[in-house]
Amino acid sequence: MNKTITDNSNLPVDDSSDSSAYLQTDETAAALDFGSLFSDRFVNITPLHNSKASPTELFSATRFGKRFVLKGLKEQHRADPIQNMALAKEFEIGMFLDHPNIRRTIGLESVDGLGKAIILEYVDGSTLEELLATGCITKANARTIAAQIADALAYMHSKQVLHRDLKPSNIIVSHQGDIAKLIDFNLSDSQAFVILKNPAGTRNYVDPEQLKPNARPSVLADIYSFGVVIDELAEAAGDSLLRDMALKCMNPNPAKRPQSFSAVKLPSVNPSTKETMSAMLASKTLTYILLCACAALAAEIIYLLLSVYK
Repeated sequence: MNKTITDNSNLPVDDSSDSSAYLQTDETAAALDFGSLFSDRFVNITPLHNSKASPTELFSATRFGKRFVLKGLKEQHRADPIQNMALAKEFEIGMFLDHPNIRRTIGLESVDGLGKAIILEYVDGSTLEELLATGCITKANARTIAAQIADALAYMHSKQVLHRDLKPSNIIVSHQGDIAKLIDFNLSDSQAFVILKNPAGTRNYVDPEQLKPNARPSVLADIYSFGVVIDELAEAAGDSLLRDMALKCMNPNPAKRPQSFSAVKLPSVNPSTKETMSAMLASKTLTYILLCACAALAAEIIYLLLSVYK
């Protein structure tokens, strides 16, 4: 029986014991400087957002080559026990929530130069406020964002958590895929906490009921704020159906608003045939075309009648 002998002398040899052969250097892998790639410390810490009215500030940072957002107290507030309790409360609420349309809270750590900081998911995108300012919102965009935020709020309410500061600047829309995420739980509330029970919100988005004496946080307050947000989306996209739902959510009488997000009926992201036809019939251009067609048909009929009676 003949055996085939293979000559492997010209094939590359995988000598993993000598990494320098691949690196084309005399240094071993252990001696190479990979910088901060394998460090568990935050580096490249740069300011991201700082509001004069807020006791907190945001920073961008990297760890293990990945980007994060750090939220900590401003230096003048780091020794304030109330502000530290509020930061701990925001962290605990964030950790409690797990939803694809809510920015993930990852941890709470002491960071050099910042003190205690909440570690947050970095979302590559723009705030809805910035997106609205571009004037590039389409009907599909508006409905997709509205549906995602409604789903996130419904989830929060099912966990007995209220957002209490819903507005376009607290919604981030990713650059890829139009994924919207709720952010900032600084004013959020749940039954598990006893601090910061006073009314909260941002002017123009807060429920008018919250401005009255002895007002209490409620689901209906979040629904009102949601209505204001989707009203801005509807105006930007020219979406009359979305605006109809916004007006229901913004009803000054809380008893006449949807009482939960299960009762908030948003228009479909993909318009139905009926809606498409309604939009066409409501179009001024289509009306003009139909009038011209009717005029041309009438002229043809008159011409034929005149021809017959000649």
